[in-house]
Amino acid sequence: MNRLETVMLLSLLMVFSACEKVVQIPLNETEPQIVVEAVAKSLTGQSYILLSRSISSYDTSYDFEQLTGASVTVSEPSGGGVVFEEDPMVVGRYIHPAFEVLPNTNYSLKVSYKDQVLEATSRSMTAPQIDSFFVYQNIGGPGQNPDDTTNVLIYTVSDNPDEKNYYRFVLWINGVKENTIFIETDDLGNGETYTSPFFGMSFDSQDTVYAELWSMNVQSYDYFSALYTNLNQSPFSAAPADPPSNIENGIGYFGAFMMDTTSIIIP
Repeated sequence: MNRLETVMLLSLLMVFSACEKVVQIPLNETEPQIVVEAVAKSLTGQSYILLSRSISSYDTSYDFEQLTGASVTVSEPSGGGVVFEEDPMVVGRYIHPAFEVLPNTNYSLKVSYKDQVLEATSRSMTAPQIDSFFVYQNIGGPGQNPDDTTNVLIYTVSDNPDEKNYYRFVLWINGVKENTIFIETDDLGNGETYTSPFFGMSFDSQDTVYAELWSMNVQSYDYFSALYTNLNQSPFSAAPADPPSNIENGIGYFGAFMMDTTSIIIP
């Protein structure tokens, strides 16, 4: 078991469905920017590209205009491009019913919107492995009644010793995507099997929890880490820097993620 670097982020970028929340990205640019959240998954038909444009970058309330009518293509070296069509139910969301990411593969994203072209690349890693999900029930404790029960959700993950690994857990509770996101690395335990609770999370009896474990490259990890840092600076911190986007001519990120999934009903 190793000590984990666990970071909690607000969910990214913009609101497009009941499972996605607004994120206010701190921007230094004074001009409006096209914002991309491009998530390519190894789960068939579950990849998506969200497109918006920032309106304000000066005050604390950031508005986003969802972008319709874009041309969106994801390509890999072994074949032609896969065209993502706009979701008829959600403005600014682009999907494909059969696309899925393969391990250790380079992918390219191209977005054309009016007179602008945005491009990005991302390489997938090997598939992650969730060994187990289980609940520890803490009864009583400081500040609680003797019969109060706290449900602590714990996971066990096996790390691949042959590569440097970066992970992200995303949770849905009773079908609703949880705002809190956890990211971690294998810095202190390459190749080990490790166990950790979801810090700061509380679960009620009979909650249904669905989890995705994402394996990602360092560029995606650095983006999420910088975004968290910017959103959680104190009043005495230096001015925030823009997150390290891999989107050429825009901001945001494009990531190719291998996945493992599991679910549990809290006792």
